[in-house]
Amino acid sequence: MGNIYLRLMEVADTEKIVAWRNNDRVRHNFIYQQLFTPEGHMNWIRTQVEPGHVVQFIICENVTDRAVGSVYFRDIDREKGCAEYGIFIGEDDAVGKGYGTQAAKAALAYAFETIKLRKVFLRVFADNIGARKSYEKAGFRLIEDKQEEVAIDGVSRSVIFMECIRTEYAQMTCAEMENQMSQLVSFVIPCYRSAQTIGKVVEEIETTMKGLTQYKYEIILVNDCSPDNTFDVIRGICAKKKEVCGVNLAKNFGQHAALMAGFQHVRGDIVVCLDDDGQTPADEVGKLLAKIEEGYDAVYARYAHKQHSGFRNFGSKINELMTRVMLGKPKELYISSYFAARRFIIDEMTRYVNPYPYVIGLVLRATKNIANVDVNHREREIGTSGYTIGKLLGLWFNGFTAFSIKPLRVATVIGTVTACAGILYGIYTVIKKFVNPDVVIGFSALMTAVVFLGGMMMLMLGIIGEYIGRIYISMNNSPQYVIRECIDERE
Repeated sequence: MGNIYLRLMEVADTEKIVAWRNNDRVRHNFIYQQLFTPEGHMNWIRTQVEPGHVVQFIICENVTDRAVGSVYFRDIDREKGCAEYGIFIGEDDAVGKGYGTQAAKAALAYAFETIKLRKVFLRVFADNIGARKSYEKAGFRLIEDKQEEVAIDGVSRSVIFMECIRTEYAQMTCAEMENQMSQLVSFVIPCYRSAQTIGKVVEEIETTMKGLTQYKYEIILVNDCSPDNTFDVIRGICAKKKEVCGVNLAKNFGQHAALMAGFQHVRGDIVVCLDDDGQTPADEVGKLLAKIEEGYDAVYARYAHKQHSGFRNFGSKINELMTRVMLGKPKELYISSYFAARRFIIDEMTRYVNPYPYVIGLVLRATKNIANVDVNHREREIGTSGYTIGKLLGLWFNGFTAFSIKPLRVATVIGTVTACAGILYGIYTVIKKFVNPDVVIGFSALMTAVVFLGGMMMLMLGIIGEYIGRIYISMNNSPQYVIRECIDERE
């Protein structure tokens, strides 16, 4: 079924099953938390599998025949026609590819058609949102009035029960099952000087999404008035691929405005944003989607090491500090240009129509239910970054003037502290004159104070002026972006 098939478990699979079950990720989602041993698994085979109380399969990839996990029915009661279902994906790189849902469907078909069971039930931790959604897609339904609490390492966790009944399963038409498994993912890519790279990025997305069969996809390419022939390349891609939409902006509005333009054209349940240069790995989008399926509203890719120049890395650090101080970003949250978000977050972001969009600020003001996943960051193969020091400064100003009033509060604090320091210095000068009448009040000290206070006042006025200027431009309805042309042949 799909990208996987099931085969019966063999004794030779013992080593793999023990390793999988001892994987911290797998063990965290099992009620039985003790470490597995080869001896314990062999006892399971002798006492459960061989007598027919358990039927266990190995989940294998169709293309490679690689074993990636296991699915089983335990406590099979052939008289009552029921059994308990269990599954685990043991290989970390197989998570998020829909293998769990596909394996569940294949296993349920075996249970109802071969073993002739009438009902299959399972237990799952209530906080394991991703697993619950996968089971629902396979045909399981929540048993509303059945729930229990278990203690795991001294922490209470709620366990819920789900079931799939043969008659209900048989009533699910192929169309309904296909509809359940077909969420639409919209990829939005701002393009600038990417005529030589965007084609490869689109091809990588296509190849990756063929493996994620539980999703459909579309791609929105936004040309930010690139000086090369980027939009000609986009036009050619749109002519060949009906799932690609091309948007051409009338002038260069910047990456964040280009994203906002792309958001207006998305149709998907989940929106993924990535770069046009191939440095953000489209082939790892399954990790972001899997984290979204766990219940998060937005998921950002996190890089152990960014393959950027020292200038760009410095800019990223300043941007990270600014978002944490000014916008209240959690310290542990890593922000990048490669992220996925649920549709309602994107809809909330598009309500912002002012001419200074800052995507990170829009996400942070819409939700705090955000997670990170680790992905690789590639070296740039062609071209250089489109960000200059001027563009980075403009981006930072967008962030802290459009979404925070902290700079004004900082200006107030600095002004207050400076005024207090001036008063204290004045008192100190008077006392010093009384104590020592011969002391000469220096011209240098006076000029230092005047220059310092004058500079501080100009800085504060500049910050206030920046806010007032942006208010003025917003009141004049300056456009966030202007679309010159749109190529959209999507069905």
